[in-house]
Amino acid sequence: MTQLANSSAKGLMLALTTAIMWGLLPLALKSVLTLMDAYTITWYRFAFAAFFVALLLSAKRKFPVTILKQPKIIKRLFFAAIFLSLNYILYLSALYFVPAETAQMLIQMAPFLMIIGSVIFIKESFSKGQMVGSLVLVSGLLMFFNQQFLANTVIDNDTFIVGFFVMLAAAITWAAYAIMQKKMLRYYSSNQVMWCIYLLSAVFFLPLASPNQIASLDLNALLLLIFCCANTLIAYGTFAKSLEYLPTSQVSATLAVTPLLTVLFATIAEYYWPQLYQAQHLNLLAYIGGGMVVLGSMLTALGDRILSKNNINAIKRCFSSQ
Repeated sequence: MTQLANSSAKGLMLALTTAIMWGLLPLALKSVLTLMDAYTITWYRFAFAAFFVALLLSAKRKFPVTILKQPKIIKRLFFAAIFLSLNYILYLSALYFVPAETAQMLIQMAPFLMIIGSVIFIKESFSKGQMVGSLVLVSGLLMFFNQQFLANTVIDNDTFIVGFFVMLAAAITWAAYAIMQKKMLRYYSSNQVMWCIYLLSAVFFLPLASPNQIASLDLNALLLLIFCCANTLIAYGTFAKSLEYLPTSQVSATLAVTPLLTVLFATIAEYYWPQLYQAQHLNLLAYIGGGMVVLGSMLTALGDRILSKNNINAIKRCFSSQ
């Protein structure tokens, strides 16, 4: 295996790990949210991640002390931490209004917005393939939420609308964070960047958090909180690391499977723990729409490769030969 292929394989495995972690996350968060407020959960997640990454950097003697000498980098880290902090709290807030599966489908707007942001702010090109992917993604979202337009909907329409706009804001802030993080990886490793962001975010949320709420959690809730904290460390660690091996577009395309994983995990959770979890029961059109959202995300990220002239000509030759 060549070095390039080996790096691509590592990047793919890291991105898939991120997708699995994010697929499980909303199920755990919805349970913990019944016993602990969103600010406290978010503070614990950031503090946990900052502590363990600090141990790792200390063991390797790679603390990013030179950052203090670079005001420009400090400014970028500060704003990246603000955007990620807003993403966390907005995502948690949206879970008050929509089911976990719906939340993960809506957050698929984030990688799409990240690519749009790179076109606007970094002046990257936007190909015809990516334009097709954008149309497929939007069409898929409309199909996935078709039940919201029916009379007998599971989610109240007003509640859904609030959840939609809160999640849209979460997607925008995540896209802004991801673009800034990608830029900073030119100067520091993923662990060094994430440690700074985790630490700043934990400081931001400390005045709003009530850490003593942990005393009111039973064993199951405590284990779920620990999982949420570990999820932050693993998911964002593997996400940041995957950006070192793969282009942003390929990472985004891989993360497009996250909502389908959430639907799968929710169905499994309902089967084994029906008293704790209730999966969202979707109709056929919603499942087709979910598939289109995933396809649209991939096309938006890799449209110029998937819908290249060579591939289109190959498809034409295939059909013409039959």
